[in-house]
Amino acid sequence: MRSLLLDLQHSLAQAPEHQHVHLSCEMVYVRRGRARFTIAGADYTAGPGCLVFISSLEEHQVRVLAEPYERYFAILSLPELSRAFPHSPLTAVFRNRPQGFVHCVALRRDKPEADALFARLCAEYAGDLPCARQMVESLLGQLLVLAYRACPGDFAVSPTPAAKRILDAQQYMEAHFTEPLSVADLAARLYVSPCHLAHSFRAQVGYSPKQYIRLLRLSYAKELLETTDDSIASIAVQSGFSDVNNFIRAFRLCYGVPPGQWRRKA
Repeated sequence: MRSLLLDLQHSLAQAPEHQHVHLSCEMVYVRRGRARFTIAGADYTAGPGCLVFISSLEEHQVRVLAEPYERYFAILSLPELSRAFPHSPLTAVFRNRPQGFVHCVALRRDKPEADALFARLCAEYAGDLPCARQMVESLLGQLLVLAYRACPGDFAVSPTPAAKRILDAQQYMEAHFTEPLSVADLAARLYVSPCHLAHSFRAQVGYSPKQYIRLLRLSYAKELLETTDDSIASIAVQSGFSDVNNFIRAFRLCYGVPPGQWRRKA
C-alpha cells in the first residue's frame, strides 16, 4: 500500500543544513524556537505556529535562530496527496501556486489546534491501529485546511489551460523519468512546439524541462544510494541514465561529491 505520509519526525534540535532538494514534498511545523528557511532564493523566519511548505525539487536550506528549536517534519508523496484530495485547492501549496506565493504560513491563532493535530499525526504514524492510513489523511487534511483559512491567497484556484498543460507535463515527467524521455516527445503529447514548452515550463516551474528531468533522476538516485546496496552502475540505469559516467558527472555537479562518496557519508 502506497502511503501519502512517507516520513514524519518530531525533534528538539536540527543541525545546520546545506542547500539541497528532495524528490518528495515537505511540510515543516515550528512548535518552539525560530529558524530561517531559504527556499528557492527567498528567506523566511519561522517561529512558533508557523507552517512551511516546500515542493518537490525546490532548493532549500534551514538554519536555527533561537533554541530550544522544536519542529515537526513531514515528507509527503505528491501523487498520493493529489489522490487523497482530488480537485481540491488544498494541494496548491505544492503545485499550481499563485503569483506571490509565500512558503511560510503563520497559524498563531490556531497554534493549539495545530500542536494537537501534529501530536495525533505522530501517534497514528508510529502506531499500528486499524484504518491508520485514513486517519493520517484526515489529520493532514485538517492541517491543510488551517493553512488555507490562515492564508487563502497561497491556494490557487483552477489553473488556466496553459498552466494545466505545464502541470500535465510535470506529472508525466514524474511518472516516466526513469524511461527515455525527450522534450520533443513531451511537446508532441501536449500538442505544442518544443520551444513553446521549454519557455512556458521554465517560466512556471523555474527549471527547463531537461533540468527538471535530470533533477528527478538525480534525486531518485540519491534515495537509492541511501536505501539500497545496489551498484553505482545499476542505480544509474534504474534512475534513467544511459551512461554511468554521465550519471557520476551529473551527480557530482548537483551534490558536490560523486555517488560513492555520498553513499559512504549517508
